[in-house]
Amino acid sequence: MILYPAIDIKDGACVRLEQGDMGRATVFHDDPAAQARAFAALGFEYLHVVDLDAAFAGEPVNVAAVERIIAAAKTPSVPPPCCARISAT
Repeated sequence: MILYPAIDIKDGACVRLEQGDMGRATVFHDDPAAQARAFAALGFEYLHVVDLDAAFAGEPVNVAAVERIIAAAKTPSVPPPCCARISAT
């Protein structure tokens, strides 16, 4: 079994939303790249990254944070992220 730890980004920080409500977010880490490194140090090989602001806005918002995650994940044990898609429905 492969586990994918999630990094959900809102306002540049790692958060969890309560019942999908952007107004009820709990911040778990203020540095998504540091969280990615911590997951890699624990042995995780993959990450699930979501730009929550982009999901609600319909366009990329936390590009810099995602770029820092990609840079942090470029280690022999963690392959680079594959793809992302933003859709407005």
